Amino acid sequence: MDVLKNVKQILGFHDDSEDELLQSIIAVITDRLLAKLGGELFEIPKELNYIVVEASISRFNRVNDEGKKSASESDVSATYETDDLAPFLDDIQEWLTRNDGGKRRFMMY
Repeated sequence: MDVLKNVKQILGFHDDSEDELLQSIIAVITDRLLAKLGGELFEIPKELNYIVVEASISRFNRVNDEGKKSASESDVSATYETDDLAPFLDDIQEWLTRNDGGKRRFMMY
């Protein structure tokens, strides 16, 4: 199953009304992850596709809330991660270590 289909399935979308926005989000997340992976990669390794899916969903859920760090409504509050890839730092570093002997590292600022 491709990334867009996974994202739509998890979000419960059954039509194409959000496809353009979702494709843009997926493209940005993919580019950011490729930049963090470095090297000569031109596509996300299959075993890291879940990062693109999960980070894209996280980013979609923040559309129109750009710049917010938290929000509250009634008894519900949410805190937003400002870097969609931050929760996957350990997974990315583990992949880098397994695939290039740990020569590449990246820093989260």
